[in-house]
Amino acid sequence: MGATRWLMWVVLLTCSFSSFLSAQHRDPLTEKEVDQMRESADYPNQRLAFMVGFARARLVAIDKVQADKTAKDRPLQIHDLLQDFTSLLDEIDDNVDLYAAHKTDIRKGLTLVIEGSSEWQLKLRTLKQQSPPEELDQYSFVLANASDAVSDTADSARKELQEQNQLAKEKKLNKVYSERKD
Repeated sequence: MGATRWLMWVVLLTCSFSSFLSAQHRDPLTEKEVDQMRESADYPNQRLAFMVGFARARLVAIDKVQADKTAKDRPLQIHDLLQDFTSLLDEIDDNVDLYAAHKTDIRKGLTLVIEGSSEWQLKLRTLKQQSPPEELDQYSFVLANASDAVSDTADSARKELQEQNQLAKEKKLNKVYSERKD
């Protein structure tokens, strides 16, 4: 009987932990956005443009939530949107790394990322300044992470753009990802 209880306890803990992990991982993209990403896999500049747009949309959504003074779960909504925004920046970084490793021309996309980064930093600073302290306490950590992610993404994009410009001078860039020689 003791072994059965112990086994039931282990199963219960395992199920609880699995539920916790799945609840912690949210997909920051909508189905439509996933489709756009899938369709643009061979066109990195278009793909980066989509991701910049998705990130921008999350910040616009934060503005709307912040303006809605009646929303009871406003801090939680802002928290989740900031997490989604940061996840999108991670995805941008991963895509830049992938395409750059295959010497695919992503200069237009990198320019969009760099321009977006300036805009995003300003929006995040404004959010921090305009948030009521009791609400800011609930998402200040993810806000700081988002701000750090924007800085890192901008730095990486600037560095990669310099490398891409050099490779372009040497005529060593592929225009389309699927045309790479590796």
